[in-house]
Amino acid sequence: MDQQHYMEQQLRNMGLSEEAIAMYKQQLAPAASPADWPALYKNSVKQFNQLFSGDDADVTDVDEHPRVIYLNQHSRLDPMQQWAVACGADIAFVNRQCLNDLGTGVAKEQCREQLLEWWDIRDTAALQEKLGWLQESGHRIEYDIIWQAINAVSMKESKSFLKEHIATNELEEAVVMERLRNTRDALELFRERKLINESLQPDTLIWDFARIINLSRLGYDAGFISYEQSDEYIRACVPLIKRTYTSWKHLSVSYQFARCVWNGVEMGSFDILRNNMEYLLTTPESPWVRLPFNPGC
Repeated sequence: MDQQHYMEQQLRNMGLSEEAIAMYKQQLAPAASPADWPALYKNSVKQFNQLFSGDDADVTDVDEHPRVIYLNQHSRLDPMQQWAVACGADIAFVNRQCLNDLGTGVAKEQCREQLLEWWDIRDTAALQEKLGWLQESGHRIEYDIIWQAINAVSMKESKSFLKEHIATNELEEAVVMERLRNTRDALELFRERKLINESLQPDTLIWDFARIINLSRLGYDAGFISYEQSDEYIRACVPLIKRTYTSWKHLSVSYQFARCVWNGVEMGSFDILRNNMEYLLTTPESPWVRLPFNPGC
């Protein structure tokens, strides 16, 4: 299979419509010929991930805005529900959404535009399908395989291990190998910045579950699911999150680490997210300050 058809098939496997695939090809290389696709594909994995992994808005755009924590003073969520919503704060804060309510504070039409642009979601069925995928497997299954490969003795052994599991699990080799390199880069950076150590290791569960939380909220505001359905999706995330993470910092570092694995290490975005984390961990009105990270909250 040539590179053009390889990429098109990969997009179809992710459930994208032919319209979305055509849009991606146009944005990627409006004037490219099929002969240009091999080199083009090699240089576009990061762009591909950002467009179709359901990532948040371009983080580099938010550095121009002052940091503001948006809260709904009339929120009817109890502390446990607010705690669950706060688990998605890494994304919600970047997108200037409310951090203590099920509603995002964003207008219905804007929510629909974001769901379409970031996720190719245009109706209830597409939203529920994506939420189901994030609940059952998401990206964390692929990361588990990459992490096992990382622990191999050499890069050669890592690649050999990955190729075996790629074939078994019908994964795309080029993308998985790119994420293997991203993981090694992220480990080096996060260790250098002392964000992870032997007692604080990243776990990518929150990469999937934070998106469940924020997708559910956007879906409610967009009118695709009810308040009760959104609350149910969010509540279902709580037990695993509490068993996986030891603090708000552990959760946030893990989200940032996973973002680097899937989108590559980009220092501008990395610095913004790290600074956002410090702000959320220290500002009195932040839910990460008001709500303790423990099973009794």
